[in-house]
Amino acid sequence: MSQDLRQLEEDLRLETDVCVVGSGAGGAVAAAELAAGGRSVLVLEQGPHWTAPDFTQREEEMLPRLFEEAGMRQTADGSVIILQGRNVGGSTVHNLCYSFRTPEPILRLWRREFGLASLTPEALAESFERVERNLKVKPIREDEINAMNRVIRAGAEKLGYSGLVANHNRENCVKSGFCILGCFFGAKQSMLVTYVPRAEEAGARILASARAERIETQGGRVRRVRGHAVDEAGRTGRSFEISAKVVVLAAGAIASPDLLLRSGIANSSGRVGSNLHLHPQVMLAGIFEEPLHPYRGIPQSYLVDEFIDLDRDPRSGYYLMPVTGFPALTAASLPGFGREHFRLMESFDHLAGLLVLLHDRSSGSVRPGASLSHPEIRYSLEEEDRGRLAEGLVRGAELLFAGGARRVVIPYWLDPLVLGPGDALGAIEERGVREGEIGISATHPQSTCGMGSDPSKSVVNDFGESHDVPGLFLADASVFPTSLGAPPQITTAALADRTARHILERWPELAA
Repeated sequence: MSQDLRQLEEDLRLETDVCVVGSGAGGAVAAAELAAGGRSVLVLEQGPHWTAPDFTQREEEMLPRLFEEAGMRQTADGSVIILQGRNVGGSTVHNLCYSFRTPEPILRLWRREFGLASLTPEALAESFERVERNLKVKPIREDEINAMNRVIRAGAEKLGYSGLVANHNRENCVKSGFCILGCFFGAKQSMLVTYVPRAEEAGARILASARAERIETQGGRVRRVRGHAVDEAGRTGRSFEISAKVVVLAAGAIASPDLLLRSGIANSSGRVGSNLHLHPQVMLAGIFEEPLHPYRGIPQSYLVDEFIDLDRDPRSGYYLMPVTGFPALTAASLPGFGREHFRLMESFDHLAGLLVLLHDRSSGSVRPGASLSHPEIRYSLEEEDRGRLAEGLVRGAELLFAGGARRVVIPYWLDPLVLGPGDALGAIEERGVREGEIGISATHPQSTCGMGSDPSKSVVNDFGESHDVPGLFLADASVFPTSLGAPPQITTAALADRTARHILERWPELAA
């Protein structure tokens, strides 16, 4: 059952076994598994419950519908744009379906440095298999690789770079290319069409447009969640109060620490909101002689992993990933003004975009901001990470030229670099990557409420339970102790599956 709280005419008071805050990759999985296990479950999602008919494939309509702050959430200094979902299904509704398990070297690092001895590939295997089965994860077929991904793969193979065709969570994909604006065809196996319906079928109740504003404790245990109905403009309506024996906080690595800090709980370590990692990314574009129509087909089916070796160094490296946008997003990403910008946009059908996605050592923080809609997010790149991103731009340019590009654009805001085959690439290294000089974006905020065995250095244990507040669990990317070094969707979902089963096993104790 789903209810939109914008329609409430009076304040709401409800009781449930488990209140789940958030309905993305972690929250939806936790809700479905807990409801299937016989618990009464209520899910709070601050965004609306959009479904396939609402996905109009128009940028000006879908960006405000699907993204926090209409896709313009930024760090405090405006240097990094952070794309996060704000709807039932969370960021899985707009993501591009990369489906990776947690890299084993990352799990090894977490066991060694954070005391998370139970996080082994063997212990997580059942959760990974269950999640992948429910999300219909499978390899991309050769015929599903579009022209843009093919020229990027051709460039990588010519240079001898290691790359791979990825696993995706898709079923009966029509290759329309509108993935980031929501899948009108229901082919993307997001939480919206998989775990959310499973949760509802098992009896869970979904409250949309319901912003959690405070988690309260009583007698040292979690007891209730309070908040208000909220519309898309952030205007509040009626209040709600949800009494629960267990609260699963899965609002994401920015909203979850913000809510804990506003509630004044679960922070004896002082670590809530710290250690923010973003997987920051910069973009470059190749302009090809032949039309690629990059917006047609699956946007990301291939990636280059030549420049990340987690066995050698589990804390750094970068990927080269294809990327494309629709007219408005592309225009906003390309540099220049007036006729200069117009000439680049004339090549729209001939563009191949490439992201340099960083496994970052740099970290930042999340703190409550001026309002619940605008948390204070601080993040700055360390010099070593700036160097890696600049190196990635050089390698990306080499790859695009090897794939047949006749020009490569490095989109510095002032005086962009437009290079031809044979041009020296040293200018990229000289310019480097600095905040405010080139567009930096992020889609994978993580690590702000990290797991660990030592309560003085971490927020939750290896099952996501707060060290401070019994019955309070976290089930989103905030629990990663470090930058993940891979797209986080499947790791988040698998850890949430594991947390939910742990809650069910301990239910008599937790419900006492």
